[in-house]
Amino acid sequence: LNPLDGIEVAVTRIEPGSDASVKSWLSDQCIDLTDAIAAYTINGAFVNHEDKDVGSIEVGKCADLIVLDKNLFAIAPSKIHTAKVLCTYLAGKEVFKTSRYAYGDLTPEK
Repeated sequence: LNPLDGIEVAVTRIEPGSDASVKSWLSDQCIDLTDAIAAYTINGAFVNHEDKDVGSIEVGKCADLIVLDKNLFAIAPSKIHTAKVLCTYLAGKEVFKTSRYAYGDLTPEK
């Protein structure tokens, strides 16, 4: 499962990659991007009783995070699924980095 797809559906209530003419399903249930991201981060950690250790970027917590090539708040909600993971950190240690990012060919959009 790609969390970015789930976030996009939560915000748009439309299947990622759908034609622009597709009508939103249960549009009254759309949530904003901040709430959708929280559902996949701090709220998920809370449900698993791990919110004291993970789920947000804070001093003393595990630094489990990703860097995306796009700022999700600066793109159209229908494009969230197109964001790519540039690198991944678990407990503050880099465990994945795209080769393009590693060689400086790709930098995150501002």
